[in-house]
Amino acid sequence: MASIVLGYDGSACANAALAVAVESAKAYGDGIVVAFGAGAHAAGEDDRRELVRQMGGDWADEALSAIRKQGVEDAQAVVVDARPAEALLQVARERNARMIVVGTHGERPLTGAVLGSVPHKLLHLSKVPVLVVPVDP
Repeated sequence: MASIVLGYDGSACANAALAVAVESAKAYGDGIVVAFGAGAHAAGEDDRRELVRQMGGDWADEALSAIRKQGVEDAQAVVVDARPAEALLQVARERNARMIVVGTHGERPLTGAVLGSVPHKLLHLSKVPVLVVPVDP
């Protein structure tokens, strides 16, 4: 069975992506893997690293609860020690992903290119389809 990889960080954008991931999982009969990349901080900061991992775990638990309440029982979560885009790509490769689903707040393309937005990176690097879900204004 294929899976849908959901990038989730507890934000309104992530919640919009979660709703679409659930809808897609039901349509395809897929499971969902909630993924959080906890590697977006400087190496050597062990306390901060652990705090980011803990936050990611809490958000993943929140997402799993919402996914299961909406009728998708095949749901798992992973916190990966990599930057968010790299973490999602890694999980997609490892889990035979049908697609990666992430949210966006609609930043300008130049901002994404300069600051390195996760959706922007995924659209250029992913070997599987990437579904970018806008949050309602």
